[in-house]
Amino acid sequence: MIRSLALLGVAALFATPASAFDNTTCKAFLAGTWDMSVATDLNGRPGTIATRAVYAADGDFSATINIAPQGLDPEVQTIAGTWDAAAGPSTDSCNASVATGGRDQMNTVLIVLDTNTVRTEDGATARRVPAIGVRSASIAP
Repeated sequence: MIRSLALLGVAALFATPASAFDNTTCKAFLAGTWDMSVATDLNGRPGTIATRAVYAADGDFSATINIAPQGLDPEVQTIAGTWDAAAGPSTDSCNASVATGGRDQMNTVLIVLDTNTVRTEDGATARRVPAIGVRSASIAP
């Protein structure tokens, strides 16, 4: 039990509270690789949609999307385009937008939970994928 409490304490030490986040740096903060997985209904079947998205500092965007309806073979899609981000409506949020070839721009508000986690307004959570050789706790917004 003491070891568990010690590990929680270390994790809390490295987590940046949303109150320390400066939303004027949204684009720099969001640049990187992020994973998101959501359970959803896929044409009447339960399933998951898992996305690994790469947001480059220069505004390029690419993502691999794994759509997995229960009991069926998963489908993998890739998309690419551009992205941007700016300060959101609250101090712990960012307005983010993605445009992919020939489709309308998609906009969303991301709430920053800590240096490695954001949440969409509808509750989906994305987690930062640490760069190779970098511990996730060392990434600062």
